[in-house]
Amino acid sequence: MRELAGELGVNPNTVAAAYRTLRERGVIETSGRRGSRVRSRPASTARDSLRVDVPPGVRDLSQGNPDPALLPPLHDAFTAAARYNAQRPGLYGQEPVDPEFARLARAAFDADAVPEGPVAVTSGSLDAIDAYWPRI
Repeated sequence: MRELAGELGVNPNTVAAAYRTLRERGVIETSGRRGSRVRSRPASTARDSLRVDVPPGVRDLSQGNPDPALLPPLHDAFTAAARYNAQRPGLYGQEPVDPEFARLARAAFDADAVPEGPVAVTSGSLDAIDAYWPRI
């Protein structure tokens, strides 16, 4: 453990805690002086069984959901979007990015010194990576 801690540049207690967690989760098994080895098929642990009490003042991000109290009210935005869509529905074959949005985005990119290039709009970062990451 000391050798690994030295290679990683961390405290030996950190390595010991990591080994303990791996052992508790059934990923490794230890045999005293004979060392530790990765189990052939690590045991899986249900996510709900790993619950940790969240200390006061700390935001619980484990579920991946935002705190509703921190979200802005969206009723007016959704109403405006529905009204806009009723007047100008988005259909296949149209420009993929609204020209005015692309112009505003490009101006913001230019102000931030982002190199010239096309503007793409996706549903989120993972969607963008999936759509545009070079395929190997």
